[in-house]
Amino acid sequence: MSEMETLSLRIFGRDLTLACPPEEKDQLIRAAKLLNDELDGISDKNNALVIAGLTMASKLLSKPTENTDSSLNNKDIEKLIQKIESAL
Repeated sequence: MSEMETLSLRIFGRDLTLACPPEEKDQLIRAAKLLNDELDGISDKNNALVIAGLTMASKLLSKPTENTDSSLNNKDIEKLIQKIESAL
């Protein structure tokens, strides 16, 4: 098993600390920025996380051919969602 690193992120004004393999760290940082960018554009702050999740999932599903291996990409996204949900 690979060694885990601690990663501190700020998402939607909340500080989160996650453990992740070193090779996933940059991807998680980019994913957090993408999520924060999406959240910034939503005026309904009470439902912002749900709306952002739906919007991002819709964008992903509407462009599956852009990735040569979308099943791997979907698996990575599912892992990321599980990590964020467990942190919240």
